[in-house]
Amino acid sequence: MNILQIKIKKTHEVIIDASKKFPQKKIVVAWTGGKDSTVLLHIIRTLYDNTIPFPVMFNDSTIEFPEIYTFIKKITKEWNINLIVVPHAKTDLLKFNRCTTEPEKMKLSRIMKIHAMNAFIKKFKPVAFMSGIRWDEHESRSKEQYFSQRKDHIRIHPLLHFTEKDIWEYIHTLHVPYVSLYDQGYRSLGEQPFTKKAKIGEGERSGREQSKEIVMEKLRQMGYW
Repeated sequence: MNILQIKIKKTHEVIIDASKKFPQKKIVVAWTGGKDSTVLLHIIRTLYDNTIPFPVMFNDSTIEFPEIYTFIKKITKEWNINLIVVPHAKTDLLKFNRCTTEPEKMKLSRIMKIHAMNAFIKKFKPVAFMSGIRWDEHESRSKEQYFSQRKDHIRIHPLLHFTEKDIWEYIHTLHVPYVSLYDQGYRSLGEQPFTKKAKIGEGERSGREQSKEIVMEKLRQMGYW
């Protein structure tokens, strides 16, 4: 068994453990259309005989890349995903569209995602959220645990031990579909207006909104991933 297979086995263990602890219909998988959450869905799908037994949530800011929307639509159909699209509040979107400066829009875009997440939790009352965050992608996630208690639900993180390199090895080895933006120089994807191609010689998230990266820990305490 090679290193990647060992890591996949550990991810399987976390997912199976979650299924034993909580009803499957009360575990929601967060999907952004990005490489990590798509790998997580693929691992779940292979574990459960080409099915995904959990509801899948897409937090729609309305300002994602067009390629993301196309990819999500395509994979949802091909993988028969039970997708719940969570829209942002109309009042938040109205405020966002009235913002006149980029820093204002950046700040509000973060809050909108958290508001949408909290509204989803209030409406659907999931017991647990499963997401594809990794220890190596951001300092604020480096000490996260596989099962992490929040105020009103549990966060489950089956890919914590994967690295960016592992993700791409998994994708290429198992021929997992991924959004074409990664072939254009992007390494981490956020909302289109605030995401650039990664800077040569710098980190995976060097193309992301840096003011957000600085306050990531605070955002995570408010409900962000």
